[in-house]
Amino acid sequence: MEPRLWYIRNADMFSWLREEEQMELAGRSEMVSCKRNNRFFFAEEPSDNIFLVKQGRVKLIRSSPEGREIILDILGPGEIFGELALAGEERRSHSAEALDDALVCIIAREDFEDLLRRHPEMALRVLKLVGLRRRELEMRLEDLVFRPLAGRLAITLLWQAQRLGVTEDDGSIRIPLSQKDLAYLIGASREAVAEQLSEMKRLGLVRTSYRTIRIADRAALKNFLKRYSNN
Repeated sequence: MEPRLWYIRNADMFSWLREEEQMELAGRSEMVSCKRNNRFFFAEEPSDNIFLVKQGRVKLIRSSPEGREIILDILGPGEIFGELALAGEERRSHSAEALDDALVCIIAREDFEDLLRRHPEMALRVLKLVGLRRRELEMRLEDLVFRPLAGRLAITLLWQAQRLGVTEDDGSIRIPLSQKDLAYLIGASREAVAEQLSEMKRLGLVRTSYRTIRIADRAALKNFLKRYSNN
């Protein structure tokens, strides 16, 4: 099967389309690879494409005028980004960068909008996706404001474990994130994150290695988080 068609057919957003529609969409899409730390687009660029992650991971980044960055989300295979183009966004409000060597399908906004006109139920799916991501971002902002660093770090590790974690033979959960990426996710300095991870290691909650965090005891980490739930 032609690669673009296989990826579209196996993405939840498109799997229910008729085969001829999947083939048409695959024919209109473009497969693009991107090396780690390279960007698919920058903030303020025209918002004219939708992206489907095939391999690797992509992080969405918002930067301040002073150059400080925060990671809005990290996406894996089968997920789409750039969908705000379908909600009237004219220029990108954030950047998208490959967290690993990544492969994506790019679909022009006009082609995607044509698909939505023919399938109103798909427009509802996109609307739900935009709403879900907005709600997740609101919840994360609440955590940044109301939780101390230890709580923000614990809840982020559990969130990433659920979304992108890999369970190892020893029962630990491997999360392929660097301490720098964790810092950008929770709005803290890398040094502060390293110090808190050292404390979590001492408690037997996590283990660390190059660009990787392992949750050693998920239940214990959840209990650790409860200390900060009401702060």
